[in-house]
Amino acid sequence: MKVEFPPLDFLPSFAERRQREFRRQCRRWACVAACGGLASLAPVARDLSQREHIQAQTAALRAASERLSKHAAAFDSAGRALAAMGAHRRAAAALIERRQPVAYRLLDIMRACADGVRLTSVKFGDDQVRVEGYATTQSRVRETQRRLRTLPWVRKVAEVESSVVPESVRRQWVGAVTQASAPTLRRFALRIERKLASNPVAMSVNAEVDGLSSEEVSDVR
Repeated sequence: MKVEFPPLDFLPSFAERRQREFRRQCRRWACVAACGGLASLAPVARDLSQREHIQAQTAALRAASERLSKHAAAFDSAGRALAAMGAHRRAAAALIERRQPVAYRLLDIMRACADGVRLTSVKFGDDQVRVEGYATTQSRVRETQRRLRTLPWVRKVAEVESSVVPESVRRQWVGAVTQASAPTLRRFALRIERKLASNPVAMSVNAEVDGLSSEEVSDVR
């Protein structure tokens, strides 16, 4: 008995070859699409990284600017404080420079007061000095004016006011003295015009120290 088998055809058919080629083309296009997607994502990732870097730099610059503004405000406040301290120092130095001449002039005025003269106020201006007080007689006031004119820093002495004080003020001034022996009191005010100093303040102070009057007055009142 003889068995015959049908012939086997191992070659692919045309349809199978077309399907295989189509699948191959699909795989190729998928690879190309994947590569294109990856290539398009690269600049996007680069832009994102640059944006994050720029944001970090901006935050750092903002923090540095805030610190600089705080330092600038502190520097300005310190500068204003130093300027105020400098102004106070200059004012104190000017006051100290003027204090010695004023003290010596006040001492000269007190020494120039005659007996029976009592000073109540001495006001120093820029170029004038006003002296107010009480005196027993008008001659005491004139004697005080004469002594003041002899001072080296005095240019002119003028009497501004001279009047008899009321009885109540006179009783208060004499105190326990009896009414019969109480002197007549006169209120006076003198205006002293100073000489214009051609030298600096320090030189004028030395000149006034050397030229102090040595005249003694027994009673400055």
